[in-house]
Amino acid sequence: MSLRERTPEVRQKRARRSFPKDLWLGAQLSLRGGREVVLRTVLTAIGVGVATAALLLAAALPTVMAHLNERHADRFDYQVAEYPPPPAGEDTLLFSIADTAYEGNPIHGRIVRAEGADPPVPPGVSEIPGPGEIVLSPALTELLEDPENEVLQRRFDHTPVGEIGPEGLMGPHELAFYLGDGELTLDSAGNRITSYGGEPSPSGDEPVIMLLGVVGVVVMLTPVVVFLGAAVRFGGEQRDRRLSALRLMGADRGATRRIAAGETLPGVALGLALGAGFFLLGRPVVESVPISSGLYTADVTPHPVLGSLVFIAVPLLALWVVLGSLRGVVVDPLGTVRRAERPRPRLWWRLLLFVLGVSLIVLSMRLGLSGGQGIPMVSIGLLAALFGTTAVLPWLVDRFFGRASGGPLSLQLALRRLGAAGGGPTRAVSGIVVTVAGAIALQSLFANAWDDSTVELAETIEEVYADQEFGESGFQLRTDLRSVPVGSDPAGAVAEVPGVEEVLAYSGVRGVTDDGSDVLVRVADCPALQQMADLPRCSPGDAFSGVSGLEPGGTLMVGGGEEVDAAPWTVPAFTEFAGPLVEHPWYGLGHTAKDTVLATPEAAALPEGIAVPGSLWIRVDPSAPGMDEELKAAVAALDPTARVQIPFASTTVPAMVRMRDALIAGALACLTVIAAGLVVGTVEQIRERKRVHAVLTAFGTRRRTLVASVLWQTTLPVLLGIALATVAGTALGALIQRLVGLPVAFALPDILIIVGAGVGVAFLTTLLALPPLLRTMRPEGLRWE
Repeated sequence: MSLRERTPEVRQKRARRSFPKDLWLGAQLSLRGGREVVLRTVLTAIGVGVATAALLLAAALPTVMAHLNERHADRFDYQVAEYPPPPAGEDTLLFSIADTAYEGNPIHGRIVRAEGADPPVPPGVSEIPGPGEIVLSPALTELLEDPENEVLQRRFDHTPVGEIGPEGLMGPHELAFYLGDGELTLDSAGNRITSYGGEPSPSGDEPVIMLLGVVGVVVMLTPVVVFLGAAVRFGGEQRDRRLSALRLMGADRGATRRIAAGETLPGVALGLALGAGFFLLGRPVVESVPISSGLYTADVTPHPVLGSLVFIAVPLLALWVVLGSLRGVVVDPLGTVRRAERPRPRLWWRLLLFVLGVSLIVLSMRLGLSGGQGIPMVSIGLLAALFGTTAVLPWLVDRFFGRASGGPLSLQLALRRLGAAGGGPTRAVSGIVVTVAGAIALQSLFANAWDDSTVELAETIEEVYADQEFGESGFQLRTDLRSVPVGSDPAGAVAEVPGVEEVLAYSGVRGVTDDGSDVLVRVADCPALQQMADLPRCSPGDAFSGVSGLEPGGTLMVGGGEEVDAAPWTVPAFTEFAGPLVEHPWYGLGHTAKDTVLATPEAAALPEGIAVPGSLWIRVDPSAPGMDEELKAAVAALDPTARVQIPFASTTVPAMVRMRDALIAGALACLTVIAAGLVVGTVEQIRERKRVHAVLTAFGTRRRTLVASVLWQTTLPVLLGIALATVAGTALGALIQRLVGLPVAFALPDILIIVGAGVGVAFLTTLLALPPLLRTMRPEGLRWE
């Protein structure tokens, strides 16, 4: 075999032997190549660390949702209650739903009574509270300890005996309580269970909510990936000069690529460690984020598979970006050809990426979103469309500014830099472009879906109260009391609440005639009875009825229930009346004189030993400040199981509210990543050109001219990118709205806010980069080795 035939084999073996050595050499250069090289490695590590922390946070989303679903399922009570209810025993618990709200914040509440020595205990609670005792969540305890919440303290004027643990709450900010009540019965509670918890029910979210989540995750993560790609390019020009020196010492082109890859690995490895550290240090912060019920630190745990993919994908992406950036550079022994005339960016493949994304989204319409069949295609299509939007920006910058000239000196310097630096200045802006485009598409979908899932009864709460008026006195509210003690005056207690104008009180039981017909028996004084129905003259001792076949002196079995036997009641002498009864619009069951007995207390004489529930009709002034909370406190003092349904002007599907909270949290995290990326990227560009700035200053260039040139250099691509993002985001928003069958509509104020936020973040981060810029104008910058 000739020497020429053996040469390829020798070269292949040599390349294999030198591969780890070249990587090791590159790693040593990144750590021992001088202060500038070490600074570049640190900047790369910080950028990779921020991106890694954000990706780990995204990888924790499945775990967060799983933990929330588990905790929600673990405290199932009425969802798993049997019907008919099991008999009372040592292992049974009575409970009544007592969910309420305070100043718009929902409160999860239950009234409980143990029927034996071994009742089921709610998750997070050590034991069932006794009569008058209450177990509170930490957030509700904190509210009750605040002197400003005096009205809430009166609502929960019970003896605290414990605190609900994390396993029994949806989050650290959830307001919840378990109140013990010794008088609770199955008839008044309506629920008896032998155990808590059940299997999480399958998600019933609408396609709009599913799509909102998908779009939100894609929009939040895309800037992170863009930022990661920009971070591993830090110091690219200095790296190319070092590779040129290595070429002069005998390294071939393959070796320079391997050395460049090795030079990136220490920064990436340190960045992964920093990212894990940032993530671990930032996890406890989630408990202080006041969004909805919040999250516990343990909830934010990356999914094992997704977390592993982050630590695998980040180094691979970093190597791909570094090796890809060397394709446009010819590293020769005497220098690099990056500064030569570079080819103008081509548009076709950039538009093709955007068109591909749009095509995938359109194709997903046929698959549909039910069951999640079209969700992966929508995700891939959005990613392609957003990256395509970013890819078009360098082409636009080249067309608008690459050949431009004229204007003040600061503008000329900026235009020259934009024309000569290729995609460098646009990389720092790419995160803003992606975020603004995605945010406009997301906000247009969210605003439209929010309107579609919101029920609006009236423009003002006064109009709602006016629509709810019933009876001649114009009552608006009704609340039911479990029982009315003899001699008590619930109407008087409620009438003392500021804003309450009139209160009507009555009590009543249900009865059954001999032939099995249901009869409603209501007991009240004459003024109240005359407001309930169109009655003839009334005086104490009178009774009224229109029940067919019911005669005075007849017998009704009244007060029966699940655990209490009905008692006989002798029907008093009554006067016949006709017509319907006045009822609250929300509680109206269409009662008339044909199934009702109305009696004054003197005529009723209901049997002893039966529970006699009561009700209150209330007329209020809705404009009175704090009236609703004061009214809830007064009613809770009468009966902790009673609830007042306060009218509302509008309400939104709870799933949409949770989605809004999640998107707000994600937007804050996304803006933080973008701001960090812009600051680091701008500082890195300034650092690379510090010698140029020092030379220009030495030749008499004013500092304000250089500062203005940097501002121009950042502002021009940002404005162009924002315009591009607005057009692309609007198109994507219209397409996605059509995808879920919503009418295409846009909220101009929301779009302007998003655009303003993007410009504001760019301007703020540029100002933060001015101090490093001023330091590069010192004479020390002329020193060069």
